[in-house]
Amino acid sequence: MDTIPLTIITGFLGAGKTTLLNRLLHADHGLRVAVLVNDFGAVNIDSQLVVGVDGDTVSLANGCICCTIRGDLINATLGLLNRPEPPQYLIVETSGVSDPLEVALTFKAMKRIRLDSVLTVLDAEQILTLEREFAVLALNQVGMADIVILNKVDLVTEPQLEKVRAYIRSIIPKSRIIETMHANVPLELILNVGQFDVQRLASRAPQEVHVHAEGEHHEHEHTDHSLIFETWSWQSDQPLSTKALKRMVDSLPETIYRAKGIFYFVESPDQRGVLQVVGQRASLTFDEPWGNETPHSQLVVIGAHGGIDAHELQQRMDACLAVNAPKSEVERVANAALDWLRRSFKTTHP
Repeated sequence: MDTIPLTIITGFLGAGKTTLLNRLLHADHGLRVAVLVNDFGAVNIDSQLVVGVDGDTVSLANGCICCTIRGDLINATLGLLNRPEPPQYLIVETSGVSDPLEVALTFKAMKRIRLDSVLTVLDAEQILTLEREFAVLALNQVGMADIVILNKVDLVTEPQLEKVRAYIRSIIPKSRIIETMHANVPLELILNVGQFDVQRLASRAPQEVHVHAEGEHHEHEHTDHSLIFETWSWQSDQPLSTKALKRMVDSLPETIYRAKGIFYFVESPDQRGVLQVVGQRASLTFDEPWGNETPHSQLVVIGAHGGIDAHELQQRMDACLAVNAPKSEVERVANAALDWLRRSFKTTHP
């Protein structure tokens, strides 16, 4: 049975979670997305999108289903999964004063649900003013994050913003931070499926991940915090080494938020390998057989503007090819030592 990916949106009161959720509800993602929220009354759903209301469930024209969490979370979720057409994606917006760990543990016990990511939304102006138990709660929310959405950056000065960045990295040293206004985050960085398709993104030009709709206007677009992301893709028809790819993923820089790929591995040549990377979370699974399809590998990454070194990524991925990968751990360590010596020599003898 296929699993349904789940995104948990968390963050303290007033951080912008509902704004982000509204963007998802109104987006043209073409998916049946079930959304579970704590305070349904706070969600401003355009009346033109509402198709029908049945108890605590609202069906939307774009395929979304929105439910309140007034009762047991598991029962509410099972009710959605047992529909004739179950959702293809599940999003949970936690209360602003709840610990996302408890929500994640609840879903971990459900075999049909796969936790895709935990997005923590922070108010750049508010976060450092929280005290006592609220400060502890915010710390727990940040500590669970795969990606931190640092919202309302237009309301603070650069020195204040740098303090917030330092606060986040004191909790998660290698955190992926997306700085934004009005919780304006591209779907490609939130959803695991739909528009974030390997082949579709690979065909796009760099820096074309996020564009505003025609006629859409956002204040402060001229500032340094405009949302511009870059994509980079790689493909090959040669088999890769599984261990080499895992090492490459573990060493990705913090400026890369998202990666997705299908792979042809020398260790399992008959099955497709599927890689998912969101923030600090990464998974490599083996999917269906290649069948009549010619085995190949294709990877797409999404990163911050200026945060993708195409030349370095090309070298890293080429090194993952089975013909180039070290044949033993001893050889790998030796190669790493030689590489360090070469770089050291260049530094001391320019």
